[in-house]
Amino acid sequence: MIEFWDIPKLFVAFFIILPVVSLVHEIGHLLIAKILGAKQVKIIIGSGKIIFNARFFEIRKYYFYYGYCYFENIEDKSRWRNLLIYSGGIIANILSSFVLIYLVSNQIIVETIFTYQFLYFSLYYVFFALLPMSYPDGNYSDGKIIYYLLKRNHQLLQQKQFQLYYNQEEKTWVLSSENKDKAEFKHIDDYDEAYQKAVNHARASRPSKLEVIKENTSHFEIFPRNPI
Repeated sequence: MIEFWDIPKLFVAFFIILPVVSLVHEIGHLLIAKILGAKQVKIIIGSGKIIFNARFFEIRKYYFYYGYCYFENIEDKSRWRNLLIYSGGIIANILSSFVLIYLVSNQIIVETIFTYQFLYFSLYYVFFALLPMSYPDGNYSDGKIIYYLLKRNHQLLQQKQFQLYYNQEEKTWVLSSENKDKAEFKHIDDYDEAYQKAVNHARASRPSKLEVIKENTSHFEIFPRNPI
């Protein structure tokens, strides 16, 4: 029977339990990627404005919604390494579920509504991560990437490289890609406008990396492969 006092428990589920399950999922990806030699690994929890940023970990304003990680240095054609990395989140959620069941069954921890919620969200993550589906923002589920890798098709992993720089002669910003194609922003000498267009272009072509060169410095924007 649902009671009024169950409502606060739902808030705990969505604002605490679900982000913890999301973190477990991403740690699974990160640990395997790190073991297999990946560099620049990072976990991002949430979406929106960044409120905390460290070397391996980032929290955003809407921390309870969404989670993903990215990594570099694993070649697109490294089939088995990529298979293990993209399976890492699913494995972590399954293992954490088994551990929880063991702890409850042996009365090491007390069975509560929160243990049920953790188990529910863990299985929720496993189910939707395994579905071979595309997301509205152009990314793919772990299951779809795994499916393509099992078919020996690496097209979903091929990260596209873009570079944004200012052409002094033409007095315009230029967005170039790894295949040397250029998309000159005609009559755009404003950096903010050119940057936003470059970000939109790179995001629409994910997985991708955008290098932005400005005033003899550069930084990278990563649009990751797996946002779950």
